[in-house]
This record gives sequence, C-alpha cells and structure tokens, in this order.
Amino acid sequence: MAGRSVCFITGASSGFGRGLALHLAREGYTVGLLARRKPLLEEVAREIRAEGGTAGVYPGDVSEREEVLGAVEGCRRELGEVDLLVANAGISTYATPEELDAREVERVFGINFFGAVTATEAVLPDMLERRRGQIVVVGSLAGFQGLPFHASYCATKGALFNFFESLRLDVAPRGVDVTIITPGFVKTEMTAHNRYPMPFLMDLEPALGIMVKGILKKKKVVRFPIPLSTTTWWSRVLPRGFFDWLMRKGATRGSSSSAAPDSSPDSSS
Repeated sequence: MAGRSVCFITGASSGFGRGLALHLAREGYTVGLLARRKPLLEEVAREIRAEGGTAGVYPGDVSEREEVLGAVEGCRRELGEVDLLVANAGISTYATPEELDAREVERVFGINFFGAVTATEAVLPDMLERRRGQIVVVGSLAGFQGLPFHASYCATKGALFNFFESLRLDVAPRGVDVTIITPGFVKTEMTAHNRYPMPFLMDLEPALGIMVKGILKKKKVVRFPIPLSTTTWWSRVLPRGFFDWLMRKGATRGSSSSAAPDSSPDSSS
C-alpha cells in the first residue's frame, strides 16, 4: 500500500461512516472499516474496490477496548500506519426523566465518547512519533446545547468537543491535526422516523461533501448548516426562562422515536 495514505473509520457500516469511507476512498485513501456488522462492512469494501480503491474490513464493537485496539492493529499490519482516523461511531437515545438509568448513560458514553477516545489512543502514539497525522471526530451541534429527552446524547457530544479541542491544543505543536465535525440534522434512515420539526434538514450527500472538504483542509472545527449552527450559538445567550419554554414547546411535538441532530442509522454497528 506504499504511497497511499491510510484512513481508519469507526461506525463505517452505515450513515456518515459509510459515506465518508466511500468519499475518502475516492480521494485516494486506503480505508480501514470498523463496525459490528461484518456483512455491511463487506458491502462497503466491495463498493470501494469496485471503484478501484483499497479497503480492509475489521469487525468490532467500539465500546470494547480490546476490539478497537485489535482492529487498528489489524489495519496497521495489512494496510499500513494510520494517517487519518475518523472517529464516527455513535448512537442517539431518548429517555424520559422516569427512565433515567445511570447504566444506560454509561453505555452511551462507552460508544459515543470512549469509543472515540480508545480509537485515538490506538493511533496517536505513532502519529506523534512520525510527527504527522489527523484525527477527526464526528460530534454534533447538540453538544453545544441541551435538548429535551436527550441528556445522555448531548452530554457525550459536549464531552467529545471539549476533550478533542483540548487534545488539539496539545498535539498541534507535534504535527498532528484534530478536526471536530458538528453536524445538524441530516437525512438518514433514523431521522426519517422523527416526528418533530428538524430545521435546516440536509440531504446526506451535501453533508458528506462539507465534511470531506473540512477533513481535507484540516479545519479545526466544521459546523453546518450555518443557519442552525448560528441559531445554536445564539440559544446559549437566551434568557434561560425563554429557552426552557422554547425547548418544552418543541419537545411536545416529539415521540420516543425521535433522534438528535446528526443521528445516523445504527452508526456504531
């Protein structure tokens, strides 16, 4: 695989992960694919190979540390050292106050947050040694603001942003770039079932285009769509009473099948 940069993507079987794998392969990357569902990973790999690209399949659960470390090591042996990590795997959850369960919160953190941290742990030492590499984490605009019935999800995305922004400050002087992507609502199988308004809802392909452009330019933060990103920022300075009323009003239109911004179908699997 000499001469080609290697990209390793978590949650690569569907949604953003699948789309980014295909797009980055077209950009010339050799791609390592991690997710739980091996048959879907193999479909993505076949599509990449049919277009003349190179892909490796590494089934695993991002919430299981040893599986992530083993998958990255397998990719390293077969494809080469990882130049670009895309930590994409994640799930969205919905819970009423009566359903609060610390074990469920821990599970969501294990996938959305610690899955990304473990994948980073697996590739970062080599990147630092070579003084080059890029880590991309897929967060959400929901990480900047609490949403009704999505406490766990919003918490994990907020944690992702702060952790990787801090990491960026630490590793940038040592040649490693960090890009944090914070999407809004994007059309996927999951969001198709939502029963509440999704402002500035985007089609998947334009969203992937924005993400890939930001990755290739090694932007520090990629926020989109701009109108929703701006609204999210301004919501942080609203009087809390007005914000609470606005959120409660929107929540009454939802249902237990609702999902937060950036949700993609079973992206951790």
